Amino acid sequence: MILIAFLVAAQITSIADPGNRPFEVSVEATYSHLRADTRITRERSTAGGILLGDELEHTRTLDAVELRLAAGLWRDLEVHLSAPYALRDVQEWYALAGGTLASNTIDVSGCAAPGSCTTPQPIGVVPGQSTRSGFFDPTVGVAWRAIDEWKAARDRPDLFPDGPPSATWVIGLDYTVPLGGKVDDPSRALAGSGRPEERQAHVLTAWTAFSKRLRRIEPYLKLEGSAPFATGKAYDNCLHPELLADVAPANCAGAWKGQTGYRPPYEAALTGGAEIIAFEDRALDRRFSFDLRLGARWHGQSRGYTQVTDLLGKLTYADEYLTGTGQLAFYGRISRWFKVRVTGLVGMDSAHFLTHEDVGEDKDGNGSVTISQGSGAPAPDQNPNYDFRLDQPGRRLRAEPSLFWGVSGTLTVNF
Repeated sequence: MILIAFLVAAQITSIADPGNRPFEVSVEATYSHLRADTRITRERSTAGGILLGDELEHTRTLDAVELRLAAGLWRDLEVHLSAPYALRDVQEWYALAGGTLASNTIDVSGCAAPGSCTTPQPIGVVPGQSTRSGFFDPTVGVAWRAIDEWKAARDRPDLFPDGPPSATWVIGLDYTVPLGGKVDDPSRALAGSGRPEERQAHVLTAWTAFSKRLRRIEPYLKLEGSAPFATGKAYDNCLHPELLADVAPANCAGAWKGQTGYRPPYEAALTGGAEIIAFEDRALDRRFSFDLRLGARWHGQSRGYTQVTDLLGKLTYADEYLTGTGQLAFYGRISRWFKVRVTGLVGMDSAHFLTHEDVGEDKDGNGSVTISQGSGAPAPDQNPNYDFRLDQPGRRLRAEPSLFWGVSGTLTVNF
């Protein structure tokens, strides 16, 4: 969903403002098409150390619409609601030359059991495909324009004959609401079933933005941070212990209960750019401009829906990574009542591991971590999510720097 957020981001400090009217309502519809391509490598243990070799090529194609309703209830104060809907969200993966998943002999539980890990046990179905569609969790929020750069100049032109003396400053708080319904169960990908997009997490996002008009250029800056909290209905890998290590039936109901499910990442982002005004007629409230924008987003560690989730049928633990984006948009305000926007986006995610669960922790307080490794012995300290095929250093899967791009179109009507 983060890719949609990049594409539908409108003018940074623009909010629904009734002005001298009782209120204003803004209805916005956006269509987006996005594609992301990722090369996935896997660690190989050699005499010279751990090396990376090609394993998979992964492609995600997303076609989505987003409906957004904003209301200016008071001057400089807006409340808004957005509801993204995935028309078609398809992931495809296929093997690269030299891949090792098909020839794997390591058991998910380890190799301590006599006679284990001696015959091929292919990991996942390659090539493969999965499909999702439906609503993402909606977002409600409020935005307050604490400072309007034009207000002071408009109200007191005698004091500010050369234009506004300060920058526009907007503060916002958004809340992504887990409404319920069917949660995205990754194990259904193994049966080829389509799934919904709902992840079941509360997400609070605080942001602030600044812009300053300098003749025909309006530079801006936005800072934001998100804190997620998964609900009790979010997917938990322990719902399907047959896909996990042999300790899962006991440990999922024991010391690890409630610690093996969806754990979305904390995020922070910085966006900067400038709107270049090509034409403006304030009397008729018309404006045509181009928007050049760069962004950087940090994603914290998470257990979630990675590029290999559908291959494995379970959530995987991913390292933190950065996303960089560049965006070019054309914006046209035909009148106060009607606006259009066309956007193009290109970006890249930094390299990061996709399978990196901890093997366990000292749950019984005896000063050591007891691991079964497939022997069948009780091991309450072992993380039931730990996959000896893919989480152990020397066998992990890694997403190399991945490129994504997208285009979108938006129509806005104000009442």
